[in-house]
Amino acid sequence: MESRDAEGHSVALIFFNDFEARTVEAIAERIIPGGDGDIGATDAGVVYYIDRAVAGFSVSLQKVYRLGLRELEAFCRRKSGKSFIGLSGERQDEVVRRFLGPESRDAAAAHRSAGKDDHDFGSEHETGRALDKTLLERLFAVVREHAIEGLFCDPVYGGNRNAVGWRLVGFPGVHWGYTAEQMKEGYDGRQLPIRTLDDLRRELKSPPDNAVFTSNGRE
Repeated sequence: MESRDAEGHSVALIFFNDFEARTVEAIAERIIPGGDGDIGATDAGVVYYIDRAVAGFSVSLQKVYRLGLRELEAFCRRKSGKSFIGLSGERQDEVVRRFLGPESRDAAAAHRSAGKDDHDFGSEHETGRALDKTLLERLFAVVREHAIEGLFCDPVYGGNRNAVGWRLVGFPGVHWGYTAEQMKEGYDGRQLPIRTLDDLRRELKSPPDNAVFTSNGRE
């Protein structure tokens, strides 16, 4: 699995192998889907954030990913004869709903009131072996959390490629500071250029005068 960052540099996987990375990317894309002008997890490169996170500060979750992805592969193979990444988007959504739940609370309530305890992709009793449902629920919950982090983190951590997540919510990124005018209620932060930690590092030799922020540019 090959990717390039905003500057065209090759991005390598650290923890996941290629198949695991593609599976995590596919799960994240169903949770935060793109298309029709919307930004999704794949566009933001969240799998590279997740890969770095699991190899670093989230090292305690390595077992969840390793074992959970194996369990997911076995489950999908038994139920459909295909891996998760080989399923259609609709079937992938069914798997995600089965272990993560419906997309909204209203949908979840309606699902329970209709007495649908098992999701469309079949129950664990039909798979021929005991399903570690707890592990898969944990896996999908962790992927969702990491996907959200990867969408809105600073691009230096591997996700939020080209600051697409920040653009989505109108966040200007990291600045040395803000003037009194910019701190006023109602100020539209989208007027500010989006800046990342890399931008600030490049400016370390000539950072702006602190007086700009402490006195709002006045003598």
